[in-house]
Amino acid sequence: MQVVKDLIGGNKPEAILIHYNGDLDLDSVTRRYAGSFVKLMDIDNVDNGWFFTFGGLATALENTVGILAEDQTTSGNYLPNDADYGMATKLMYPIFPSTVIRAEYGRTDAAGTANTDTGATATAGSTTFTAAATGTADYTIGGWIYMVTGSAAGELHYVTDDDGSGAVTVATAFTNAVGATDTFLFIWPSSTNHCRWNATYTGFISEIDSSACVKNIQGLMHYISAPGVALEPLDRNKHDGLVIKNAKFFHDFTFCGATDAASTLVSLAWTRGQAAA
Repeated sequence: MQVVKDLIGGNKPEAILIHYNGDLDLDSVTRRYAGSFVKLMDIDNVDNGWFFTFGGLATALENTVGILAEDQTTSGNYLPNDADYGMATKLMYPIFPSTVIRAEYGRTDAAGTANTDTGATATAGSTTFTAAATGTADYTIGGWIYMVTGSAAGELHYVTDDDGSGAVTVATAFTNAVGATDTFLFIWPSSTNHCRWNATYTGFISEIDSSACVKNIQGLMHYISAPGVALEPLDRNKHDGLVIKNAKFFHDFTFCGATDAASTLVSLAWTRGQAAA
């Protein structure tokens, strides 16, 4: 992920220097990636001192403060109470309610794990795309389906209906059939609050089932880019029904918190405080 700008100040926040260890209870030997969320540990979990750490640790995204600006490698990382060495420092972009963040619906996460979706079918000439599940009816309207592999690879379709059982209606018919082993990306509607974070917390997993998502964000706009196509907003009138090879998809959003607004979890630490365990 990357910070794009600030809605109040215009320019994105400057990176700041922090003491960082990518695990809570040991000198970290796990790689953490630039673009991943950074959090504070719980305020009463001070067995090893206070420091900044990887945002995906339990409770994930609680006490979030920013986005890591550089990788943490697998060595040279120490807790505050290490017997011999001082802590490593890393640069981090702080994020606030006004910070606009851009995440990619990547085919893989930063560690190379596949992030595409599968298990859906469609008949050539049909406007029905049948997924294994889609969660609550109509949540996917305004989203997009992009086929990554299979006979329909490269096809891009705009969603106009969703009955909640997995049957999704698209605006233009599939030119080629979609098989259950074919992979695809689902891009959520521009103003969605649904997303599913990948394992490295550097972007989104493709997830068409709203019940498998969290409501961490306020979406602003979704984008497409491809070889020969500069980054531009997805537009039904321009992009629906096209076949675009090697397309990439992104979503701009502001970060709201650990779950929905009704949650008791404290999440964005700058504005909501620091949670206890």
